[in-house]
Amino acid sequence: MDKGWETLQHMFNKRSSFPRSVEELKKRVRALRKDHPEWLHEVKTNLDNSPELSSSEAEEQEEDDEDVGEGTDNNSNDGSLAGLDFCPDMIYDYVTDRQGQEQRGPNVEQPPQVFPRRLPRPRVFRTRLVLDQILDRKIIDDYRLSRTAIYELYQEIREDIDPTTARSHAVPGIVKLLTVLQFLATGTFQHVLGGNSGMDQSTVSRHVTQVLRALKKSVYKHIAFPMGVEEQRKIKTGFFKIAGMPNVLGAIDCTHVAFTPPLDQEMQYRNRKMGYSLNGKAVCDANLKILDVVTRYPGSCHDSYILSNSALGRKFTEGRISQGWLLGDAGYGSKTWLLTPIATPRSDAEKRYNESHISTRCIIERTFGILKSRFRCLHISGGALQYSPGKVADIVLVCCMLHNIALKHHLDIDIVVPPGVDITPLGTGSDVSRGNAVRRQVIREWFSKPREPV
Repeated sequence: MDKGWETLQHMFNKRSSFPRSVEELKKRVRALRKDHPEWLHEVKTNLDNSPELSSSEAEEQEEDDEDVGEGTDNNSNDGSLAGLDFCPDMIYDYVTDRQGQEQRGPNVEQPPQVFPRRLPRPRVFRTRLVLDQILDRKIIDDYRLSRTAIYELYQEIREDIDPTTARSHAVPGIVKLLTVLQFLATGTFQHVLGGNSGMDQSTVSRHVTQVLRALKKSVYKHIAFPMGVEEQRKIKTGFFKIAGMPNVLGAIDCTHVAFTPPLDQEMQYRNRKMGYSLNGKAVCDANLKILDVVTRYPGSCHDSYILSNSALGRKFTEGRISQGWLLGDAGYGSKTWLLTPIATPRSDAEKRYNESHISTRCIIERTFGILKSRFRCLHISGGALQYSPGKVADIVLVCCMLHNIALKHHLDIDIVVPPGVDITPLGTGSDVSRGNAVRRQVIREWFSKPREPV
């Protein structure tokens, strides 16, 4: 490092940090003229001898010094330093150039930088589920269906869930179905299911939507209210064997499925227990098979309202189903095709009717209990479903269909059914009066005498 550079560093280190502009540097040089003229003289001498200054720059500097010297005060301490008022331009350039050289190092031409070619990263595909490698008992525990039932169900919907390409290790349709069945059976979070199935959570979410849509197309192949005379006769016989209740085509009730509703619709889905739910209506036969189901109504809707606005309720009201009746709890108004229990039975016949009614209608409570025990995503113990109302309705509908498939393959679940909670009947009117008349006729014809043991 030469003397000029040391002098400049010494000068500015004594005063303050290096100035940020030429104007600031000029102010400092003028201030130093009075206190330390010898410093400026040394700087000028070194700048004149500095190799960094070109000959043209030196000539320009001399011309500036002469021009300014002509107009300077002769009383200055050193007339030869008068031009230093304009030397800061050169000082500034000189210092910045030297600082840049120190930061860059010697001016050596660097060879072009060569980047190595990036090696392809191998794709890792996690192991998929293989149904043939799972024990029968574990299949039923994990998916609530037997191996045969799962394969039959897969054949029904495979056109809608099988991948359309074999590229990129596409997820097989059977794996999608097993993943959704496990979700319905356990109510587990999607990221947990994805870890078990070798898929990411977002992939599981897409498959849930795809498989539910495919299963919905098959719902009415497995859930249908019997309209034929022979089918209805078998159902009536099954109910009569329970407790002697005649001409029963089905037991009806509603059940709530908890879920988290949209914020702007909370009041609509708040039920009588101050929770948020969908209210689903179902009708079953004596063998726990679901014959009719409606799942789209909010939890605030009354059970009787749901029945009156359902397709099955209209069929009974219009007389298209006239050779029997349904059994409902006290929450339903009595109708000619819907028998309800007597609130305060007085005679022995009325008591026998109530006992038979409760024993027979209890089958729908047991059906709901088995449905929610088999598919824990519907049970409150699994927490509220975190889906839109439409998707929750689809989940309940599909679970009802899978319940019937499980019964078809004799996959029963034994549970203890808690007593149901009756709700206030919805209004009274001419329909209720005619319904009460039919109920009195049934009591008179079938329960006036004690039933003989079978």
